[in-house]
Amino acid sequence: MPVTSFALLILAVIAAAALTIWAVTAWGMLTVLPLLLCVALIARWAMAHVPHDDTHA
Repeated sequence: MPVTSFALLILAVIAAAALTIWAVTAWGMLTVLPLLLCVALIARWAMAHVPHDDTHA
C-alpha cells in the first residue's frame, strides 16, 4: 500500500470519528446509532467478496 493511500486512510478514519462525535453531541445517540448501523451494513455489502475473473478480454 503506498504511503499516500495509507495517509488518506488514516485521515478518513479520523474525519469519520470526528463526524460521528459531532453527530452524537448534536442529535443524540438514539438518532445516530441506526444511521451508523446502516452505514456499516452498506459498507459490509460493498466489500463483499467478488469472484475473481481470470479470463482475458
